[in-house]
Amino acid sequence: MIFTCLFVMSGALVFGIDIGEIGGFMAMTPFLKDYGYFDEKTQSYNIRASSQEAINLLVLVGAILSSLSAGWIGSRLGRRIGLFLGGFTALIGAVMQCSSTHVAAVYIGRIFLGGGVGYASNFVPVYNAEVSPVQLRGRMIGFYQTGINIGQLVGACIDQGTYAMKTRWAYRVPLLTEMFFPLVIGIGVWLLPETPRWLLTVDRPQKAAESIRRLRGGAYPEEKVQQEIEDIASHIALEREMECSASYQDIFKGTNRRRTHIACGVALWQVLSGPSFINIYGTYFFSISGVKNAFTTNIILQATQLAGIILMFPSLKWLGRRTILLWGGAAQTICMFMVAIVGTADPNSTASSKSLVAFCCLYGFFFTWSWGSVGWVVISEIASTALRSRTQSLATSVGWLGTMLINIILPYLINTDEANLGVKVGFIFGGFCLIGFLWAVFVVPETKGRTLEQLDEMFINKLSIKEFNNFEFPSGASAKKGNSRDGTQTESSEKSEKDTGLISVEQLNLQKDINRFA
Repeated sequence: MIFTCLFVMSGALVFGIDIGEIGGFMAMTPFLKDYGYFDEKTQSYNIRASSQEAINLLVLVGAILSSLSAGWIGSRLGRRIGLFLGGFTALIGAVMQCSSTHVAAVYIGRIFLGGGVGYASNFVPVYNAEVSPVQLRGRMIGFYQTGINIGQLVGACIDQGTYAMKTRWAYRVPLLTEMFFPLVIGIGVWLLPETPRWLLTVDRPQKAAESIRRLRGGAYPEEKVQQEIEDIASHIALEREMECSASYQDIFKGTNRRRTHIACGVALWQVLSGPSFINIYGTYFFSISGVKNAFTTNIILQATQLAGIILMFPSLKWLGRRTILLWGGAAQTICMFMVAIVGTADPNSTASSKSLVAFCCLYGFFFTWSWGSVGWVVISEIASTALRSRTQSLATSVGWLGTMLINIILPYLINTDEANLGVKVGFIFGGFCLIGFLWAVFVVPETKGRTLEQLDEMFINKLSIKEFNNFEFPSGASAKKGNSRDGTQTESSEKSEKDTGLISVEQLNLQKDINRFA
């Protein structure tokens, strides 16, 4: 199962490599010659804000379009088909960018590449969430951000190796590398099993059992396979009884409205906190801020972010999702304000440049440790089984729209021929980080240690943030717990339900619906 999740992570590497490389292109002389202009004042090549905007924006256009279609694809065709489409679409984009010398073809290639990125952002976290046992689920979902950060580091290193070239191969060689992982995921996905949860939603219990056996290994007891099938099936029946018809309208109805708010809010504040500023425009920002060796500095930044994602894995086990989001959000706020304060108070000095790099690296560390990685965990866990693809689709679309907004505005804020705010944009992103932190305090519950089925019941029962964080499931409060062998509820089961007020599957008389999966 871990190997399967690691393999699926290659879908995230596509996005990471592009982020790591595209920022470096904007500081490469051959790239600036082809897509920029010669600045008479500085006697050097530069790139206009509109060109930066087009190069970055078109990827986001593709990502939004694919994210909007991902919900239907995931629900009707399955998670595996979605992963394949991500690899196939990204491969088309990478080939177009590398094989054409016309700027229009490059722009179209960026749209296709973005389409692959959008599918990956939907299906990599969802797939890993649905194939993982509860004790590993958070870390397996975290592989998505891990893939992005590994890709960013790889992309930055490739740029470091080619930026000194005097020809256009300085940026074309990095573009060639973007073909590899789309090809890997596009072919290899057919060797993976479909998720058991999706198979049960389309009434294919035998295939679901086969999927669990493959994912858990040959030594996994058959009774545990059947128990997983029964638990998943019972909660699908519960959702159907609660009139969850798995349409986009349903994600805004009843208790699903709260879950959609959390998923979309996390996605939005994740991108508004400033990762595009640091990752996509980092090299360019360092170069115009007087930082020497901007490419080397970018590698250090990416390595620091990778350290944050590595620390995330043990932190999820001990701290939980909510705590990490709050601590990380507070640290990001401080770092962004310090970037602005230090750079404004003493611009262009050696000490200021070093402090600027240090706080950018600290921001990157805390972002990947918290909102960058754990945000995806929360988004993937928070939705109900029947609506997971659609909720994920909407949340990622909101995230991509937020990223698009940032990428439209940011070039005009930092470019020397526009607003020329430079480091002062840290005040803007610091404010966003603060608002996101306060929002999480009052909205995001703790989901650590809960099965996806338990989360369904907790939302259905409208537990508050405090109740969510402290609640312990008694025996008999969730489906298939506390029943005697003949199917009747035990006295302890009845008592626990009375004490907690939880609605269980048995209380809703769903046994006839569960049997249809047997």
